Amino acid sequence: MRCLPGSPSSRKGFILMLELKNKKLAPLFLFFAALMWSTSGIFTKTVAWNGICLATLRGVIAFTASAILLRGRKIRLNRQKVLAGFCYFVQGTLFMCANKYTTAANATVLQNTSPLWIILFGVLLLKKRPTKLEVITCACLFLGVAVAFAGNMGGGGWLGNVFALVSAVFYAGVFFLSKGENADPLESLCIGNAMYFLLVPFCVTNEAVLNTTLPQWGFLIAFATLSGVGAWLCFTVGIKHTSALQANFITMSEPVMAPIWTFLFLGETLAPLSLLGCAMVIGTLLVYHVLSTKHA
Repeated sequence: MRCLPGSPSSRKGFILMLELKNKKLAPLFLFFAALMWSTSGIFTKTVAWNGICLATLRGVIAFTASAILLRGRKIRLNRQKVLAGFCYFVQGTLFMCANKYTTAANATVLQNTSPLWIILFGVLLLKKRPTKLEVITCACLFLGVAVAFAGNMGGGGWLGNVFALVSAVFYAGVFFLSKGENADPLESLCIGNAMYFLLVPFCVTNEAVLNTTLPQWGFLIAFATLSGVGAWLCFTVGIKHTSALQANFITMSEPVMAPIWTFLFLGETLAPLSLLGCAMVIGTLLVYHVLSTKHA
């Protein structure tokens, strides 16, 4: 598999750009990824597209961007890269569908059960037991997310809840398979986004897509660029220098930032419990980062 042609110097320059000189900045890149993912709700609420079409648009734009960045570089396929790409493809599609069939709160909270799956994958496949700090952090993060959405949970459709729960498994797979000597997060991103072209025929004839106005296209392109390109590029940088579980912990800041964006741009009121939950998650992440750095 080969991406768009390009000069060796441009390829080398991009690879160097993705290499962090200060590995301590990796968590910051993951936080930026979560920050951009959290804006999805603002954009998706402006159009009537279904989840598959939203995921496909994001995937096609993200593939174009990643293909340009990897231009001329031959992607060497292996099972781990393809599986990581497949997990990315399925997770993105299921999560978009979940948002259409259940409340955004339900979808976000249920998908963020992913750390449990990462721990399970580690135990079953790597015979690696989680540390006491990781278990306590996981519990505190779940509590914080649950508190943040306590006032909004419930009322969602069962199908959307199922989509979100299944997406959590594949979301964990993205983190888990992005680590190891055979992994390449950027190549997996390109592979996963290429899979979205299989869904294009189902979207180009969709009535909602055909009736999309020019301003709505602008919102959608902004959504795809932020959450599909910018966020995942930050993820590919940050995941290189953090464990799968630590990376997932950091990106769990996404569900607590999402209601802040809707408050700022759509006027949705933040409940006191939401503010408390946000503070709990942010505080837990800060404590975990300090303690894990100290013990590194």
